[in-house]
Amino acid sequence: MKHTQYKISFNIKPILLGFLACFSFVLTNEVTLAAEGKTINFATSSSIEPYFFVDKKGGLQYELLNAALEMSHLQLGEITFATNRRALRLVKTKKIDCIINAPSNSDGLFLTQSLIDYQNSVFFLTKNKLKIDTIQDLKHYSLIGFQNADHFLGEEFFDLSKTHKNYNEIASQQNQVLMLFSERIQAIILERQIFNYYRNQLNDRIKFPYEVTQVILFDHSPRYIACHDPDTTALVDEAISHLKQTNQYQQILLYAEQGNYKLTEQIK
Repeated sequence: MKHTQYKISFNIKPILLGFLACFSFVLTNEVTLAAEGKTINFATSSSIEPYFFVDKKGGLQYELLNAALEMSHLQLGEITFATNRRALRLVKTKKIDCIINAPSNSDGLFLTQSLIDYQNSVFFLTKNKLKIDTIQDLKHYSLIGFQNADHFLGEEFFDLSKTHKNYNEIASQQNQVLMLFSERIQAIILERQIFNYYRNQLNDRIKFPYEVTQVILFDHSPRYIACHDPDTTALVDEAISHLKQTNQYQQILLYAEQGNYKLTEQIK
């Protein structure tokens, strides 16, 4: 009797791929669930009103960041206010998770997308009739920038700042505004909303409320968040993406333009 052997064969590849896909899905869900409720701590400049207020929870960027994290079931932890250089050092030494408004060249850190854009500008007293049309024109006048401005305003300004004999940077942006109106300096470089905020706050201390000219020499400046951990960076980046896809993002910006920086309760 002739015996015929039959080989039972099947393709294991689809089964293996299906198993791997299922495992990946489960693992992703576990990571997502583990991330939910995660508290993330931040450092930022101590002179950044109205984007953050040191003495209370509020400000334009505070509201944007808090809304983004809440939407992604993350917790906004402590915000440490420091000079730009110290804030960067706190994150690089892993004492704080992330820095808000990180330079795009923050070596060793991982950047999110921009949470918001700043408009840095040159301001001078209109009565002085300064001729400022280009970055190179700045070398003719005494000038004060915010701390680390040379790292935020592009290569041309960086080069000029190294040879400009009457250029300095200071941490207090409020003092920049005071120095301009007291005519101790000819021009200052400051972000538009920050300048308007301090000008209004300091009305009673400004002897002569001179008219001011704003000159826009710099592109919009993206405000990145940088973290020492790539996983935390990915969580924050995804949270920002989600917020930008909602009406809440534009509502927060609109309220801020109206001078209202405590927004969370109104929008909800």
